[in-house]
Amino acid sequence: MAKHPDYPGASSRVVNGKEYWRFRANRHARQIALPGQPGDEAFEACYRRAVEGCIGKSEIIDMPGRVLSRSFGHAARRLETTMEWADFDPATQAKNSNLIERFLNMPVDPEHVLTWRDVPVEYMDADRLRTIIEGIFKTNRTVAKHMLVAVKKLLWVAIEVEKWIKPQDDPSLSIRVRIPKSTKNPAWPIAIREKYEERHPIGTPARTCYALGFWLGNRRGDIADLEWDDLVTEEIELFDGSLALIEAFAFRQKKNRNRHGGREMFIPVVDKLAAALDPLDRSKGGTVLKNGYGNPFSEKSLTGMMQHWARQADIPDGYTLHGLRRTFGTYLAECNIQARAIMEAMGHSSMTVTDDYVREANKKRIAVDIAMAINRREEKRDQMKRRATLRVVR
Repeated sequence: MAKHPDYPGASSRVVNGKEYWRFRANRHARQIALPGQPGDEAFEACYRRAVEGCIGKSEIIDMPGRVLSRSFGHAARRLETTMEWADFDPATQAKNSNLIERFLNMPVDPEHVLTWRDVPVEYMDADRLRTIIEGIFKTNRTVAKHMLVAVKKLLWVAIEVEKWIKPQDDPSLSIRVRIPKSTKNPAWPIAIREKYEERHPIGTPARTCYALGFWLGNRRGDIADLEWDDLVTEEIELFDGSLALIEAFAFRQKKNRNRHGGREMFIPVVDKLAAALDPLDRSKGGTVLKNGYGNPFSEKSLTGMMQHWARQADIPDGYTLHGLRRTFGTYLAECNIQARAIMEAMGHSSMTVTDDYVREANKKRIAVDIAMAINRREEKRDQMKRRATLRVVR
């Protein structure tokens, strides 16, 4: 039996060397014979009547927007009532809603008015979903990846919430969208950091922002919101059993704060960060980072300000505030810190990003080991050439 990617629900079988087509909504529905071959006028007309007839018999669910039962439109409305959806922050909800709406308005076939909004979820197969995602992938790989995630959310409703289809029938299981690793926000090389530090002395907002971004590895929202009240001194028993008074910033990350309160962070203040904070006025409290008027920066303004400060230091565009966070992760990996410790220090939710830092640092170490091995070998050869040739007498 063969399926046609342009005609969901249609399949063919060969009998005595002749191909016959049929339409069946699902494995339990009655099959409808389709005359001729795909593309024939009679085939098109019969297929359209079969699809419209099946959908016409579907129950209309009285939900906001009124949708057809067990359709993708139904799954979209149901998704918005789940507690998992409520956990998303408003920006994530808006992004997913836009992608889902774009998918729902896509025509099943360019020549028909039927859109995926009114198609039962069980009609979707892997071939058809791949065609949709590949069509987007040709113009924008990132959008294709996000679209697949959005459709997966609708399929999750159909599988886990409503039980319309079984997990093994999930058409997205075999589809993966891989996008090139981003080259934006690179880590700051030592030469770039030294150039910035030379231009912006300790005590200026530019240097304070830089120090917080680099030595804490924070995101811009956490840098903007960090307060002096977050600076604590605690007695910590170290792994060797000794006690030490440690000054550290203790706070909750802004990311995912609406979902699960944000990750709780405890980041000790290293000597260079302490030196950058030492001349700052702490008497009035509030945020650590303040502008020239003594007011806090907004989260969004820091992106533009860091670009401005970098340009003042004659640093090329592209070295950003988030790049300092990557610099911190790279620095830890180059210090041979264990991956799990880097993950905790940066507040990553998984090891995926952390492993990238460790992998890159190890690649450099391997390259250096190879170069040193080559140098040692060549040095031995040079020494051998300098030695006098010995006559071996047997």
